[in-house]
Amino acid sequence: MPDRLFRDKKGVSEIIASLTLLLVVSAAGVVLYAYSLGAFNSSSSSFRLQTIGKEEKARERFVIVAVWWTTGNQLNLTVLNYGKIEFAIDAVYINGTTVSSFTNGKGAVVGVWELVRVKFTSPVSITSGRTYEIIAVSQRGGHNAVYWEA
Repeated sequence: MPDRLFRDKKGVSEIIASLTLLLVVSAAGVVLYAYSLGAFNSSSSSFRLQTIGKEEKARERFVIVAVWWTTGNQLNLTVLNYGKIEFAIDAVYINGTTVSSFTNGKGAVVGVWELVRVKFTSPVSITSGRTYEIIAVSQRGGHNAVYWEA
């Protein structure tokens, strides 16, 4: 009788192998679930930040209301914020050339229905009678362009 119990050992090893395989697959599933949960949360946060940035950019409205030229290549812009959110001027371009020398106005926060004066040295020489394209760009990427005749 005791020989009969140990004669067929294949059944026990197949059960142990099945349980081991089930344990390995379950552990892999738990690891994959934890990883995907973190990845989805990360992408959701990134998407939310991008959406907020686009929403703020859409609420941002400003216009260059005046341009005047002083001595040399000194230019002044008056910018009006008529949007629903405050903004700050980050860059100005004249005929596609970036202005690098600001006297004041760059980075100044402009509230709703407020004006800001941006004063800078033009990167291109100003000639009386010529027309120049001036583009003001905010920190969020909003922009306004005006054609100005010197």
